Amino acid sequence: MAENGTLDLVPFGFTPTESLIYEVLLREGPGTGYTVARAAGLARANVYAALEGLLSKGAARAEDGRPRRFRPESPATLLARLADRHGEALDRLGMALDALAVPATPTLVELSSARGAVQLMGHEIARATSSVALLAPADGCLALVPHLRRAQAAGVDITVASTGEAPISGITVQRIAAVGWPGEPVLLLIDGTAALIGSRTGDRFDGHFGHGAAFVAAAELAFNALREDG
Repeated sequence: MAENGTLDLVPFGFTPTESLIYEVLLREGPGTGYTVARAAGLARANVYAALEGLLSKGAARAEDGRPRRFRPESPATLLARLADRHGEALDRLGMALDALAVPATPTLVELSSARGAVQLMGHEIARATSSVALLAPADGCLALVPHLRRAQAAGVDITVASTGEAPISGITVQRIAAVGWPGEPVLLLIDGTAALIGSRTGDRFDGHFGHGAAFVAAAELAFNALREDG
């Protein structure tokens, strides 16, 4: 195998070698340090260090026996752990930034990742103090249930609508039709001061997040119009 794999975990705190070795484990299956090193075409010392790194970061498991055999955690498990880890990191960063009391600016942030948008929405819902209005596809609503429940328990007023069936115990979800919207609409309003406007078409996501008064007002108008038309 070439030294440069197609999988890049470096943005999530892994070294390039750890990223490569995780890919080798997925492609070639469980193996000892020796067999993994042969498959990767790397020195055993480097591979053993990378395997220990994968173990410590929850991306692999070591089976009992001598020599030890290493097995990759499933991609779904790794994604869940990364989402949880980075979600907590974002929450800590948000609290630290809030403590600086810097005035909000009307800058718009462009969003192109559906997963990133869900993480951002969860973070913003967790920060809400008075109201949350959410309109999203069913899977997006369901992914945000833990954040919605925490906000609801804190006394935040919750309004949820969806283009699909999204049963959430204790929270009424209005079913709407996405009339006149490109793709599936994604809207989020937080405390009347921040908003996300987006659209999902298949795996593609396009949207923006911002605090500008006109942008927030546009999001609110769109949210109310879609609910009325639905």
